Amino acid sequence: MKLKRVVKWKVALPQVLLLVLSGVLGFVVAMFFVNPTLMSWFDSDYWNAMSRFDESLRLAHARHVDEDKASFDALAEKAIGGMIESLDRHSSYYPPVQYQAFQDNTYRRYVGIGVMIRKVDKGVLLTKIFPSGPAEKAGLEVGEFILEVEGISLQGWELDKVSAKIKGERKTLVNLRVLSHDGEERNVRVRRDKIEISSIEQSSVDENGTGYLHLIQFTDRTGQEIRDALTNLQENGMKRLVLDLRDNSGGLLTAAVEVADLFLDKGLLVVSIKGREIEDQRKMSSTSSQAYACPLVILLNEGSASASEIVAGALAVHGRADLVGETSYGKGSVQTIFPLSDESGLRLTTAMYYLPDGTTIHEQGIEPDHFVPCSEDNETKLRVQRYGNRDLNQTEFSELFGFSPIPDLQKLKAMDLLLKEAEASEEK
Repeated sequence: MKLKRVVKWKVALPQVLLLVLSGVLGFVVAMFFVNPTLMSWFDSDYWNAMSRFDESLRLAHARHVDEDKASFDALAEKAIGGMIESLDRHSSYYPPVQYQAFQDNTYRRYVGIGVMIRKVDKGVLLTKIFPSGPAEKAGLEVGEFILEVEGISLQGWELDKVSAKIKGERKTLVNLRVLSHDGEERNVRVRRDKIEISSIEQSSVDENGTGYLHLIQFTDRTGQEIRDALTNLQENGMKRLVLDLRDNSGGLLTAAVEVADLFLDKGLLVVSIKGREIEDQRKMSSTSSQAYACPLVILLNEGSASASEIVAGALAVHGRADLVGETSYGKGSVQTIFPLSDESGLRLTTAMYYLPDGTTIHEQGIEPDHFVPCSEDNETKLRVQRYGNRDLNQTEFSELFGFSPIPDLQKLKAMDLLLKEAEASEEK
C-alpha cells in the first residue's frame, strides 16, 4: 500500500509543476495586458536606447566640471523633463513637489488661509475672501492690504513669493500685519487650513430673469456644484442663462461631459476620443433624462480651453447654445496623468478628442457665433473687477485699483441676445 502511494505521488508531481508553471505564465501574460509598458523588455531598441542613456549619464556625472549639476538625480530630472516636453507642448514631467502642487490645482485645493490677492500700487490687496475660510473667521476683509507676513515687509515682493509665505502646513498659524479700511494697522493671526475652491466664481439672476454663471475650472466637484447653482438660480426666477467659460483653461474631461449633459437631451454625443490603441477610442454621450431647457448663451475667449471647448462645442453643434466672444484657445488633446514610484508624475498626451460633428478644434479653436473682441488691457481690467470689491463706488474703485470700471461688452451682448430671443418668442 505504501508503495502505491509513492508511485501515485511521483506521477502527480509533473502535473502539479505544470499547473504551477501555467499559473505563473498566465499571471505574466495578464501583467502585460494590465501594464503594456512591460513589453519593452522584449524590444531590442529599448535596450539599445537604455545603453546609450546609461553611458551618457555615467559620463556626464563623472566628467562634467560642475559636480552638483551633474549629480545622478539632477541629470535624471533634466533628461526626463526634456524627453517628455519634446513630445508636444501639453506633455510635462513633474518632480515630486510640483506634482503635488499640480494635483492640488487640478482638484482646486491647497493649504492656506482662503484669500485671493493682487499687487497694486499701494501694496498687496485682498481682492477676495473665501466664505467660511480661515481668513473670514479671523476677520479679514476685501479691500484691506497685507503689509507684513511673520514680521517681514512685503514691499517689493512678487505675488508668488507672498502666496508661498502665507501658505504652510495645516493647523499652523501665520501672523499678518494688515492695513484696515480706516487707515489703521492691526495684527491678525490666521490658522492655516485645507482650502477647497468652488468651480463657480459667480452666480446671479438679474431683474429680467437672466441668470449668470461663471465657471472657472472643471474638477471632480464641478458637476454637483453646477447642479446646485442651477437649482438655486431657478428658485430665484431664472428664465435664461449666460454660461461664462472665459479664461477657463479646462480640467477633467469627465466634468466637462457632466456639465454638457445638464443641457442636452438623453443619448446625444458629447465628445469622441481617439487614441493610439483600439481600447483608447470611445464615445461619451449625454445620459440625463431631465436636461435644463432654458435658453442658453456661452461666453468664450482665447483663455477658454480643453474641457471648456468640449462643453461649448457640443452644445453649439447640437444647436443648444449660441457662442459669444472670441475664438477659443484650440486644445483638442487629452492628457493622462501617470504617477511614478518616487511621487513624481508624467502628464502625457494620450488621445485627441472630436466634437459631435467629427471636427477637431486642435490648434484652431472654436469660432463664436457673435464675435465681440476685447483688448488685452480691458481683459485685465475686467478680471480685476470680477475679483475686486463690488460694493465700492466708482471713486473708491478708481482710487484703489488705478482705473475706472469698464463695461463687459461680451457679457452685455450675451444678455441682449437672450432678451431679444425672449421678446421674439412672446411676439409669436
